[in-house]
Amino acid sequence: MDLHELLPRLALDLAAAGALIYGLFRRRHRRSDLCVVYAMFNVGLFLAVVVIAAGEVSVGVGFGLFAVLSIVRLRSEPFSNHELAYFFIAIVVALVTALDAGGLAVAAVLAAVAVGAAAVIDHDRLGHRAVRRTDVTLELVFGDQAALRRHLEERLDATVTDIRVTEIDYVRETTRAAVRFVPRTSAPAAPDLLDAAVARSGR
Repeated sequence: MDLHELLPRLALDLAAAGALIYGLFRRRHRRSDLCVVYAMFNVGLFLAVVVIAAGEVSVGVGFGLFAVLSIVRLRSEPFSNHELAYFFIAIVVALVTALDAGGLAVAAVLAAVAVGAAAVIDHDRLGHRAVRRTDVTLELVFGDQAALRRHLEERLDATVTDIRVTEIDYVRETTRAAVRFVPRTSAPAAPDLLDAAVARSGR
C-alpha cells in the first residue's frame, strides 16, 4: 500500500462526501444525526475497502462486515444512529489493525484516520445537536403542518426538526405523529413522559 497514493484518494473521497452530505443533504433535510452516520460510514467503508484490497482478502470479508451490522441491528438492543456509526467505526478499526496491508505503521495510520474522522465528524462545532425521536398522540386535528409544528414545539419545549404524521382520525379528533426534535432545556424529560404529556394536550 502506497500512502502517497492513498492520501490524495482519501482527500478526494472526503471532499465529495462532504459536498454530498453537508452541502446537499443537510441543507435540504436538516437531519444532522444522519449526517454523522453517513460521514462515518463513508470513511469506514473507504478504509475497509483499502485494507481488503491491499491485503488480498476475499470479497466475502466485506460482505461479512455488513452481515455483522445487520445481525447486530436486528438481534440486539436497538442502536441510535450515532451508536450505530461508532459501532461501524469500531469494526473498521479492528479490520485495519488485524489485516496485514502494509505493515504496522500503515495499520496505525489507518486506525488514526478512522478515530480522527469520528472525532471531527461528531464534533459540536459542526452543529450536530442531540436530536431525539418520540411518537406522540394529540387530541387535536391540525389544518396544516405549520400549526402542528408550533403546537409540538410549545408542548415539548423543543425545536422540532422533522414531523411524520402517521394517522389522522377525524371522528375521534386525534393525530398521531413521529417527531424528531432538539430539546431546549439541558435536562429534558424521558421520552415516555413526553409522550404522556403530549397525548393529554387538548384544545
